[in-house]
Amino acid sequence: MTTLRDIVKHLQTISPRDFTIRGLESRVEIGPQTESEQTRTTIGRVLVATYPSARAVAKASQDKANLLITFWPLFPYLLDRLCGLDLLRVRLLTKNYISTYVIGSAWASANGGLTDALVDTLVLKNIRDFRTVGDNSEAVPLGRICEPPSVLNHSGLVNSLSEKVGADSVLFTGSLDDEVKSVLVIAGSLVDVSEIVQAVGQDISTVVTGELSSETRMIAAEEGLSVIELGPFRTEEPGMKRLRDHLALEFSELKMDFIESSPLSRTLRPYAHDMA
Repeated sequence: MTTLRDIVKHLQTISPRDFTIRGLESRVEIGPQTESEQTRTTIGRVLVATYPSARAVAKASQDKANLLITFWPLFPYLLDRLCGLDLLRVRLLTKNYISTYVIGSAWASANGGLTDALVDTLVLKNIRDFRTVGDNSEAVPLGRICEPPSVLNHSGLVNSLSEKVGADSVLFTGSLDDEVKSVLVIAGSLVDVSEIVQAVGQDISTVVTGELSSETRMIAAEEGLSVIELGPFRTEEPGMKRLRDHLALEFSELKMDFIESSPLSRTLRPYAHDMA
């Protein structure tokens, strides 16, 4: 018999809290909060997702899952009341006795986690860790510094990476004709100004990530750093699928499933450009 506490302890082992960054910590978001309550909560079916969307919550309910594990939380900020879709999701989860666990930013830095899975998906050669200051540690291995697959410019790299993740469009900052030297890979949307400054100081030519804020993107451009943004969820999906596979081996008695999180928006070109 597997309990919620068994799974939480294992997740905290493979995704140490010392790796937490940007306040995105691991925690049981909905469900038993104390160790004794978690020990009394039996788990039979688990659903893994990058984002706890309404579709993911509905699938967990339909499949009679006991636990929904996600990278992004239901509530990234404190709320004083629930309304709309948030209220519906919480009601559906609590009505069906589904606990939710946020594995958080530590899984991005962890060995074999989000960033390592993304590096493998992009078929890049990992050279060394890229460390930054975290919430609980001065040296969190948030990124991986990699070599490009061959001698190529950024136009060739963009095409190669887009194909690897199945993206019909990406956001690029920099000059497409510049040669790619070293590549910093950081999964998710965790890159901030401090990482950009560090990357420039380490003579990194290119950053590959999920999504940047407009301020961080502007500073990267000013510093002459090329950035490839593959889009929300695309960089997290390989690592969350890997988590599902890992848990299926570790807890073979449980039923494990994964649901994809589709990008929330798309980049479109005006019709006039296609008709010209």
